[in-house]
Amino acid sequence: MDRPAWKTYETIGVGYRGRRIPDPRIEAMIHREIGDAGTIVNLGAGAGSYEPTDRNLIAVEPSRRMIAQRPPGAAPVVEARAEQLPFADDSFNCATAFLTVHHWADRARGIAE
Repeated sequence: MDRPAWKTYETIGVGYRGRRIPDPRIEAMIHREIGDAGTIVNLGAGAGSYEPTDRNLIAVEPSRRMIAQRPPGAAPVVEARAEQLPFADDSFNCATAFLTVHHWADRARGIAE
């Protein structure tokens, strides 16, 4: 069986937090797009880049290496995959997925979740 794409981060994710520095212009666009959503799930959250800090956010990340790099005070994180979320339907007002969809084994299932 092929190795899931997200598992790549168990190897290449070393030092990722220091390399993935959020761009303020992209952050501003994200804030505009999420509007007034109060509860957010961030799929493929990685080390936490681009997570709004002024909302109730839960991060979802399958790679333990990436979870370990989340900064102190970051949103709570759940070790899971976008294709199989451990939340009831309609638990969040908004879902975000930054630089991650190409790693999902089943994009249609991840979007449906």
